[in-house]
Amino acid sequence: MKRIYFVRHGQTEWNVTGRFQGQWDSDLTEIGRRQAEAHGRLLAGLGLDAMFASPLGRARQTAELIRGHVHLPVRYDDRLKEWDCGDWSGHLRSEVESRWSDEWEALVADRFHYRGPGCENYPDMFERARPFLDELLVSDVTAAAVVSHGMIGKVMISVLLSLEEEDTLAVYQANDVVFRVTFDASGAVAHHFQAGEGPMPGLVMPDR
Repeated sequence: MKRIYFVRHGQTEWNVTGRFQGQWDSDLTEIGRRQAEAHGRLLAGLGLDAMFASPLGRARQTAELIRGHVHLPVRYDDRLKEWDCGDWSGHLRSEVESRWSDEWEALVADRFHYRGPGCENYPDMFERARPFLDELLVSDVTAAAVVSHGMIGKVMISVLLSLEEEDTLAVYQANDVVFRVTFDASGAVAHHFQAGEGPMPGLVMPDR
C-alpha cells in the first residue's frame, strides 16, 4: 500500500497581506514556522521513506524544519512549484482587481481555464504535475511527503483522485493541513490532518 502526504508550506508574510506569491517568494512567519514544526512532528511517526519539495524558498524553509523531525534527504523538483501568476506576482489582490480589471473578471468567469497575463492555468499545472506523480507511483517509495503549495497541491490531489473541475477548484488546503492519499486494492482514498490532528476522512472543501 502506497501513501502520499501532501504538505502545504507554513504561513508566509505575503499570505498574511494577501499578496500574490506564485513563483516569487516571501519568508515564513513565526506562525508558519510553528506550522512546519507541527507537520514535522506529525510526519515523524508515519514511516516515511522519501520526501520531495518545491524548490521555492517558502517550501524549502518548511521542508528544512520538517527535517528536524524526519531525517530524510529532500529531493527538490521544479514540477512542484506553485502556480505561475505571471504579471500579477508580488501584487496585492486589490491591486490586481483594479489594474487588470478585465483580466480579473475573465479569471472569475473561468477559474479553471483562463490564463491571466503571463500566468498558468489549471491545465498547465496538471500537465507538469502528472509526470512527477507517474514517476512516484511506479517507484519503490511506499510513504512519501510532498511539500508544495496551495494550488499545485490540489492539482496533484485532483490527478490522483480523478476529480472533476468544480471539485478541484473547491479543494482548499490551509497552511496547517496535510492531505493523505492512500492506494490499495479499492483505489485511492483521501484523508486529512489539521494542526497535527487526524486522520479525518476526505478533503477540505469549505464551500461544499
